[in-house]
Amino acid sequence: MDAAIILAGGQSRRSGRQHKACRRLPGDGRSWIDRQVDILRQAGFAPVYLVTGYRPRRVLACLHRRAMKRHNFRARRGPFSTLQVGLNHRSGPALVVPVDTILPPAPWLRRLRRIAHARHIPAVSPIDRWGGGGHPLMVSQCWSPSLCAVPVDAADARLDRQLGYLSAAEHIRLPWNHFLRYPRLNTSREWCSARHKLRSIL
Repeated sequence: MDAAIILAGGQSRRSGRQHKACRRLPGDGRSWIDRQVDILRQAGFAPVYLVTGYRPRRVLACLHRRAMKRHNFRARRGPFSTLQVGLNHRSGPALVVPVDTILPPAPWLRRLRRIAHARHIPAVSPIDRWGGGGHPLMVSQCWSPSLCAVPVDAADARLDRQLGYLSAAEHIRLPWNHFLRYPRLNTSREWCSARHKLRSIL
């Protein structure tokens, strides 16, 4: 099976004392990180890796699901280094999910996997009606070594820059009619806005 990699290496400073991975949706007793793991498993991704960096104890305290744990000891060097830790020594394709990504339903994620396998391309990601998007991102086994080889202090040590080097044939952007723009889940106002949008598509 393909693995899923949840990136939780950031400081999450703007979310307050409570890490964003610990937030809960109304009427759902699960922590946000538990909900992410549940959806990924329902979509058939295994194992699920959780990569921590800053504030790892706060993130792990909210995790009540089985997940493989990796820690980025170079978190101060930026978020791209956390991605590299997650992809390093991977033997197959992987779905990359920043911890604050609002995941689409499991059937859509399974479709993303099928397209990635059928076309044998470096990357597949969603696209919204405005042409934006990017996460969750399906990364092929053949592209992972190239990402891991990028020096973390390089100017292009960013996932969006690396995706920009791929042609349209190498990076499939899959339209999803219900894919919406979401704010970053940092402040209380952003979180409440995302809750309303999420409830509208579930």
